[in-house]
Amino acid sequence: MYVKEIAEIVKGRLMDAVGQENHIINDFETIYGFVKSKNTAYFSPNKVTWAKELGRSKNAPEGNDLIDKSNGNIGLIITENYVEGMEHNVPQLIVDDSVKALKTLAIHIRNQFHNPVIAITGSMGKSSTRMLISSLLQDYHVLENRGNNNIRAAIYANMLKLIKNPDYAVIETSLNAINNKENTAIYLRPDIAIVTGIGAAHFSTFQSLEQIAELKARIFKGLNHNGIAIINGETMFADYLKDKALESTQNVLTYHKEHTADSDFSPEFIQYHKGYIELGLDEIQGIEKYKLNTISEGMVSNALAAFLTLKELHLPINSEYVESFKPFSKILAMKPIKTLSHNVTLIDDTHNASLPAMINAIHAFNSQTQFFTGNKIIALGKINDLGHKSAEVHAELVDVLTHSNADYILCLDNDLRPVVNKIRNKHITWYPNKDLLMNDLMHLCNEDSLALLKSSSGGTEFPEIAKALPQRLTHFELADNFGDIFEEMSHLGQSYMIIDNKTNDIISSHNVEQSQTIEGMGPLLYYFKAMDDKLDNETITMQEWVTNNDKHYTGKQTDLFTLLESMTLSPHPSETYELVDYLFKNFANRKRYTEALISKFDLSNSIAINLTGRFRVKERQCYSVLDLFKLYKAYKYDLFKFNNMFILGLNYKSGFIRGAEQTIIFTSYTDLEELKAKIKF
Repeated sequence: MYVKEIAEIVKGRLMDAVGQENHIINDFETIYGFVKSKNTAYFSPNKVTWAKELGRSKNAPEGNDLIDKSNGNIGLIITENYVEGMEHNVPQLIVDDSVKALKTLAIHIRNQFHNPVIAITGSMGKSSTRMLISSLLQDYHVLENRGNNNIRAAIYANMLKLIKNPDYAVIETSLNAINNKENTAIYLRPDIAIVTGIGAAHFSTFQSLEQIAELKARIFKGLNHNGIAIINGETMFADYLKDKALESTQNVLTYHKEHTADSDFSPEFIQYHKGYIELGLDEIQGIEKYKLNTISEGMVSNALAAFLTLKELHLPINSEYVESFKPFSKILAMKPIKTLSHNVTLIDDTHNASLPAMINAIHAFNSQTQFFTGNKIIALGKINDLGHKSAEVHAELVDVLTHSNADYILCLDNDLRPVVNKIRNKHITWYPNKDLLMNDLMHLCNEDSLALLKSSSGGTEFPEIAKALPQRLTHFELADNFGDIFEEMSHLGQSYMIIDNKTNDIISSHNVEQSQTIEGMGPLLYYFKAMDDKLDNETITMQEWVTNNDKHYTGKQTDLFTLLESMTLSPHPSETYELVDYLFKNFANRKRYTEALISKFDLSNSIAINLTGRFRVKERQCYSVLDLFKLYKAYKYDLFKFNNMFILGLNYKSGFIRGAEQTIIFTSYTDLEELKAKIKF
């Protein structure tokens, strides 16, 4: 295409183009860094226009500002504002509206293109399906998305690149590209339109799955009557998608993993092996086997979409291309790890997560557990971008996790805490922070263990675990006789510091770096609240609590100071409930006080997960001797108002014992006499 033709199509004003009107342009870029040739035109994004018309970030740079004015290796600059000071005579095409010019030229080029265009959308699997189709077409010149850039601007940018006349164009489109603001499928005009599935991946933007299905179905509006619609027949709203596709074409095909009466395409068999899946397709010459180097059940669906696409293009499926294909590095990638003492296998699937992707990952994990003799562990972070539907969507994981093959399930993020509480008959634990989860996970990864790591890529710290864990494991050694995780953490967490009573200097210490507990310090915090408020003593009548017994019963008369004294000696839960009820108006007030104390003294956020501080498998609590030391320095005189000891915990004791000259601060011991013997009274 000549420079002057482009000017005529977009009705722009050519400058600095004398003698270059017939210069050939055979490529376009909207990202300056990719402009590498005098045959490439740079569509310079105007900051205001592109933000208004295409939703580009208002903080994105002005396209003209990115241009290297010493660069003469540019064929044409299409811009709203003339670029001053270019050192070389680069033609510039000045337009009134760069977005309008972009669309006009993109549509014109698409209308001149006559090879097949394949468009793919879906709440899950669209990138993997696009990549697999492109891989199967590697003998041809294929145009596809750069990375997973699939918004409106990217669709028009790819339409411009059709000027290169590829054999096939394989374009994934997001909801951004086909939503109610503008349906680019109408201009992209795909010959084949694929919907890989409908799922809860956009609830921060859209209100319901029905609305998401309606928007995804808009891709079919780009089909003509000879076009082909390919739909995942097992997804939610599959019948609705078929009905919407039939409004544009009669060529509507569905694929299923299992044979059904209404399936147009399904495998003869699916076999799960260690680290890979084998599919059998009914070909003319018999059953042809295809090996997928993945354990993802979802990838089976994506492969079926790709295989059906090639069949509709009347092209053979190259089994070597299928076997050599690798999706994103963090899509259910199995990583063998050699620690200092044993072998571990991780499945890292923290690339991204929708509900279907999360379920798919758990099913893939289940298919592999039979090949491993060690612990089977699922570690999860939240599904991001769910907005007001977060609780409802995460609740869908309850049944899936309950019936999983996991021996241990570890969950991060507040969104998953209700899920943990609803699951029965599973060793499942919620963690308040990534460091504590990482600590336990490393110890659970024993010889020949399998651990699935799954979360969204954003909105959670969980991917940091997946990133750090392999390296941490390579330097880790696990004891041969490692037993129950919480018993072992208590033994490993035994530590103490001996403090000079006058100076607060640390005289000696033991195992401070590994210091930890499996219980919280709630009673200690409430004691401090009473000290801060300088309350007078008064009579209190015990109320009805679920933990009441013969000693602590409804109607029992006690007083505030008695309750405070009980806090110093591993209090009964009913005593703690009663004190909290006396000190705080409601849960919100107690939470604010606890969070303020944590912030003030820079304590771990795991120190008080439940009210009483009691150990619970489902709520991982932990504090260290350093946390206790910080509080000791601030409250050393209040601590021993009722007793020369302040003891927390039931089976494993943590806290403070004060002698005449020294105080010992400790975590996770069972023998208090052993500790007393270490200090001078």
